[in-house]
Amino acid sequence: MSARNTFIYSTIVAAALSLAACGGGGGSDNPDSIVTPDTTPESFTFTAQTDVSEGVWIESNTITVSGINKATTISVTGGEYAIGSGNFTAMAGDIELNQTVRVRLQTPIQAGQSSSAMLSIGGVTATFTATTTADTTPDAFTFTALQDVAKNIWLESNSITVAGIISPANIEITGGEYSIDGGSYSSSSATVGVGEAVRVRVQSSNLGGEASTATLTIGGVSSAFTVTTAADAILGNPRVDVNFNRKHSVNGVAQFDRQKYITIHASHQENGWSENDSHSRNAPNAIDNLLTTFANGYDVYFGRETGSPGWQLRNVAQDTSRAGFIDEASATTRGNGVKWSYTNGTSDKVTQARAVEFRARDMIVGGQQHPYWPEGTLINTIGGTAWAFSQEDTVDEPLGTATGHFFSQFLSKYFALNDSDLGTPKPTYFEVMNEPLYDLTSVRSGADRVEPVDIFRFHNTVADEIRKTSANDNIAVGGYTVAFPNFEEDDFNRWNDRDKLFLDTAGDKMDFISIHTYDFPRFENSERFRKGSNLEATLDMLDHYSMLSFEEVKPLVVSEYGAQIHTLINQGWSEERNTHSLRSTNSQLMSFLERPDTIAKTIPFFVVKAEWGRKEVNGVTVPYGPRLMIQEFERTGDSSQTSWVYSDLVLFYDLWSDVAGTRIDTYATDQDLQVDAYIDGDTAYIILNSLEFDETDIDLNALGLDESTISSVTIRHLVSSNDANLASSIETTELTELPDTVTLDGEGTMIIEVVRNADYMIDQTLSESKHYADSYLQEIIANQAIDFSISDVTVGNHGEAVLRLGIGRAHDKSLQPTVTVNGNTVAVPTDFRGYDQVSGDINTGRASFYGTLEIPVSLSALQQNNTVSVTFPDAGGHVASVVMQVFNSTDAVIR
Repeated sequence: MSARNTFIYSTIVAAALSLAACGGGGGSDNPDSIVTPDTTPESFTFTAQTDVSEGVWIESNTITVSGINKATTISVTGGEYAIGSGNFTAMAGDIELNQTVRVRLQTPIQAGQSSSAMLSIGGVTATFTATTTADTTPDAFTFTALQDVAKNIWLESNSITVAGIISPANIEITGGEYSIDGGSYSSSSATVGVGEAVRVRVQSSNLGGEASTATLTIGGVSSAFTVTTAADAILGNPRVDVNFNRKHSVNGVAQFDRQKYITIHASHQENGWSENDSHSRNAPNAIDNLLTTFANGYDVYFGRETGSPGWQLRNVAQDTSRAGFIDEASATTRGNGVKWSYTNGTSDKVTQARAVEFRARDMIVGGQQHPYWPEGTLINTIGGTAWAFSQEDTVDEPLGTATGHFFSQFLSKYFALNDSDLGTPKPTYFEVMNEPLYDLTSVRSGADRVEPVDIFRFHNTVADEIRKTSANDNIAVGGYTVAFPNFEEDDFNRWNDRDKLFLDTAGDKMDFISIHTYDFPRFENSERFRKGSNLEATLDMLDHYSMLSFEEVKPLVVSEYGAQIHTLINQGWSEERNTHSLRSTNSQLMSFLERPDTIAKTIPFFVVKAEWGRKEVNGVTVPYGPRLMIQEFERTGDSSQTSWVYSDLVLFYDLWSDVAGTRIDTYATDQDLQVDAYIDGDTAYIILNSLEFDETDIDLNALGLDESTISSVTIRHLVSSNDANLASSIETTELTELPDTVTLDGEGTMIIEVVRNADYMIDQTLSESKHYADSYLQEIIANQAIDFSISDVTVGNHGEAVLRLGIGRAHDKSLQPTVTVNGNTVAVPTDFRGYDQVSGDINTGRASFYGTLEIPVSLSALQQNNTVSVTFPDAGGHVASVVMQVFNSTDAVIR
């Protein structure tokens, strides 16, 4: 030791001994004041990092050293550390209180791997871990497409092995199912690991030449497995399949309801049933007991009438204390008299009426425009002073209150309240007003024109008044009985301004919606048919908007349908005129029969004699148009033959007279052939109707039937003559076996009665349901997809589906959109029901196209919640309605 160091050391020792002698500078001798060195810090942690890049340096979060009072050791394994802002090092060292530390490490060079660095401070350790992004994107894989496969079967793909991933990857599928390593097939999302084998399966279409596709996605990589059925053989004739053992039920409804469909626009008390009076031009009926003979002989039900309320109104007094309202006491007296006379009358008219009153238990009664619309039209009371309904429109007396009050009194006091009461059966349906917008809006202008919304408010008021009387609780109130449901007119502005406005204004208070659907086969050198695709689109749009607005499809009453033949309207009766009516009535009825769950009542506009409609044209009286009864001279030209005989309209009732029973499954390969069938015990009724203008040869394919058990076949064919008269007749053919082929007349109807030697056995069921998209009436923009969601679909193991697209477009626009269902492209047929709407048989067609495209969809493409995408190549028009029609079957459906 040097002399200098010896001196310093001696001085320090002396100083220390001096301090010790005097108590360490504090004069205290307490040993607790001595500080014990602490080099063990409080615990610390590093946050692990995931999904980091490969082969890079990654720094940890910063920690601060605490809990020591003396410098302590620091070291690291598997990485480096840095104190404060110093450099990173892997060398051990010392660290003091409150200094900060970061750790860094180098990540692995492989995906999905981890690296760790452990830092030790004063014996306390913590680990920092970094994990590279997992590799869940597999190598590409492919499935081999299958061609010319059988219909409606499940088909498996080749097996693929998952490769190119480190960690398990997500797996999902649309349009089919998958299996992993031979396990059960599933359509639910899951995960799959490297080296596992996957197969896909898909159900082939029930149509020939149709592709079905399942798309499998693993870790974002997709591949499609497509199977295509063998194309149907090209045949010269369209084919109709009849599955005699498979019931066709629509939301649980499968019976042919004659009371709903086989009806006449008349009541059983119609004056026209009588003879030798002013309602019959004082001429006799050629048919004895016309009313009962017709109704019972052809099994026909009534009906609709709008005349009796007006007649009874003239027989009651105005309330002397409430101007513009009927006197309730007067209505009571008059109503009781009417009821007594009906029950106790002895005239032939009322006796026959009572004999068929069971056929009048779901009648429609309604009002006309006058005098019910409150605008001052006088009511010419019999034996009293003329008066008019109140025109008040206030909070206490909304527009139509007086009219509604009368209807409420009429419905509650002029009909039997129950089976033991006097009077005729009470009507089931009440229509507020017949075709109001035509008379009050369309043909008026200026101050006389009534705004549609006021008419619809009137509907609300009348409904409220009717329901104020408990005796009317069992009467359904509806409207607005639209004359011309031309929804597509003016690019659907007519729909918005009228029909949608009605539903938005009065829909909540309507128990049913009523419409009239007429074909115009001869109108201003055009043929404007509703039958076919146009009628389908009209009904679909009403139903779709009803579902969106009210969460239900409101019942539909078609209280008039048929044909208006404008070129013949002032020419009296003719065979041609009847033929047009028969064609339209049969075609439209076939569409109505497809909706037994939502259609409440349909009535062809066939009246009895309608002398009330006779008018003078150029000095000559011309009878009304679609009459059941005509005077014989109208057919023969012999003026001495004045008796009333059936017109050709009776052929409708004759043709359908026996049809009854349970609906069975049918299918036509041509959409221009409407087909339906019913079984009643040992008898089947096959109904064929043509929307073609020319005759068609049709091959019949009987399924589920041992044809050796057939005992007789009767074919009844409604045809029209191929001459200027265009006269209708029924041709009857008797056979002992079902023919392979039949020839159906252009716009003709055929009913084939097939009788077995024992009752038919129906042991399978086809259950139909409709599901409506979450939106409607979408504008078409070129090459821009329109997406619709259709939810809560039940998809069975067997069956089929049809996507129904209601399209309104100009004739020069495409009707071939690209359509996908849950990502699967479906083929859009080039054909649709009926004519193309551009041209009729001999004249032009409608002003634009409005119709339903019916697109087959395989059940394998559907799921509980579905996305439908529609893309047109050109702009213009709208997709008006989107409906998925699903048919679940208890057995395989093969078309």
